Amino acid sequence: MMISAVLLVGLALTLGLITSDFVSKLSKERTQQITNITREKLNCQFANLYIRNASFDCNNNCSSGISHTLNVTVVNSGTKDVKIDSLYLRNTTGALFTFTTGTIELNASGVLTISNASTSSCSDVNRTIDRVIVSSINCPETAFDSMPGSDVAFLRCG
Repeated sequence: MMISAVLLVGLALTLGLITSDFVSKLSKERTQQITNITREKLNCQFANLYIRNASFDCNNNCSSGISHTLNVTVVNSGTKDVKIDSLYLRNTTGALFTFTTGTIELNASGVLTISNASTSSCSDVNRTIDRVIVSSINCPETAFDSMPGSDVAFLRCG
């Protein structure tokens, strides 16, 4: 009887220690996750982008293999440096076109004109742009903007 009571108390203590260790590790992990998310949100609260102007140059022809260029002037109106790696065009049928730029860092209060040429057919884009979109990769929730297609200048588009 005495041995079984000692074993029962030992088992209860062992299970208590295991549970305590698990809860301690879990709470430290969750605290670190919450700290990281909070730090990121605080760092990004002053990040902001806007598109000053955009133009789409068809280079006289919209046939496949002829280069056309998207030019977008982006302003970092925030106080945090942001990184941009793509520009996006959405046409009126909902198709999304991605123009990759490589990662570009735009300093706080900086202005950057991004040019991106493509050799694919521009017939799906010519005069059908619904939106031009830019978003940062380090603060996408706060540093983004879009411009309506009606504000895009079309150059040499037939």
